[in-house]
Amino acid sequence: MLAKVTKTLKKYGMLRQGEKVVLGVSGGADSIAMLHALDGLIDYGLELIVAHLNHGIRGDEAKRDADFVKETAKSLGLTYVYGEVDSLKYKEEHGLSVEDAARTLRYKFFDQVLSKHYATKLATAHTLDDQAETVLMRLIRGSGSKGLSGIPPISKNIIRPLIETSRSDIEEYLRSKGIKWVEDSTNESNEYLRNKIRHDLIVELKQYNPQIKDTLARTADILRAEDEFITSEALKHFENVFSLNGSELIGDLKNYKSIDKPLRFSLLRAAIEKLNSSLKNISSVHIVSADDFLLSETASGEIEFPDETIIVKGYDSFLATKKSELEHEFSYLIQSEGRWGFPKLEVEVSILKSDTLDENDESVAYFDPETVEFPIEVRNFRAGDRFCPLGMNDSKKLQDYFTDIKLPKFLRSRVPIFSTKGEIMWLGGIRVDNRFKVIDREKEVLKMKLVRPSLS
Repeated sequence: MLAKVTKTLKKYGMLRQGEKVVLGVSGGADSIAMLHALDGLIDYGLELIVAHLNHGIRGDEAKRDADFVKETAKSLGLTYVYGEVDSLKYKEEHGLSVEDAARTLRYKFFDQVLSKHYATKLATAHTLDDQAETVLMRLIRGSGSKGLSGIPPISKNIIRPLIETSRSDIEEYLRSKGIKWVEDSTNESNEYLRNKIRHDLIVELKQYNPQIKDTLARTADILRAEDEFITSEALKHFENVFSLNGSELIGDLKNYKSIDKPLRFSLLRAAIEKLNSSLKNISSVHIVSADDFLLSETASGEIEFPDETIIVKGYDSFLATKKSELEHEFSYLIQSEGRWGFPKLEVEVSILKSDTLDENDESVAYFDPETVEFPIEVRNFRAGDRFCPLGMNDSKKLQDYFTDIKLPKFLRSRVPIFSTKGEIMWLGGIRVDNRFKVIDREKEVLKMKLVRPSLS
């Protein structure tokens, strides 16, 4: 076992000389084996910190585990850090499963220990068996290649030294050394999907392939390598397809459609991950459905993902955002000249000589001061709005004008509309109303400039 662990450490470059490493130790066979294996790496000169979290689920058994880990750390002369949380309460408050709540709290605890002790790495005791179980679990849930690539050996500052070592090898090593561990009774309960896979599905699959765990772990390695390559290629197209708009992403539909399918899938995953900082609850079904929707002949529409993520399509563009951000009404008042800051909008208002006009900047508009009165209202589109586009003498329904210029519906409510005396004077960043245009260039003009993007 030690040879496998050492090989894994070197293969992935998991550790550097003299690093301070936090070990997540539950007291089970896997984490105890990892603890002894890393403690035996004299050549690395590591400083190890043993971190144990009581998840608040198993009562007296959890206290037994904590005491056991504490004594083990003490016998090895290592620093021991204990934490305690209420996973069941956290589960109810955040609408999570028990496993997800415990996992979230566990990694929060580890982050705190890392920060407090200025440690550089966190070592967790995921094994080859965990890898195989994870691949099957994600296959059942409908993951794509990224999900089926399983648990990465290294993830940011997290290392997994046992990821290529089987649980049977671990237990054999511990027995041969006379090293004790504790058993978690919940590992025997088929209430959890992972346990069902471990106790039932893998046992069944072994009848077809006795080396099924190794096969699944090897498949995960292959898929991870392929996914990393596809992702790197897809990200080369990211800026050509998406533009960042505040906390949202606006996509160019034509450019998106020109990309090969595997790269499109990867781009969608990257976009969702950028919005949510996670791909949790996103399966291959969601990605394929979104791709089909974007490639369809439907001119407009929307598709919703878990966690309120939504993709909205209109004409030649699409928007990836949170549903709560899709439409937000606003109305602000500009009382005078100066710089005015509002949520997601900033405007500069000034009076200047007409010979300084820069009419090539869409974020700037000029008006005849005699036609404008303060306060100037800035608001979004309302049903029945009309305005007279620059160069025209007749008014037009704003809804019809937006259709004429092919402005997607999902952006219409975001256009800042400036009005004075109840009349629209400017569609911010788009067009001035003809009634408020500058006529006498010998006089001063009113200048308005959008400092922030007009459709943020």
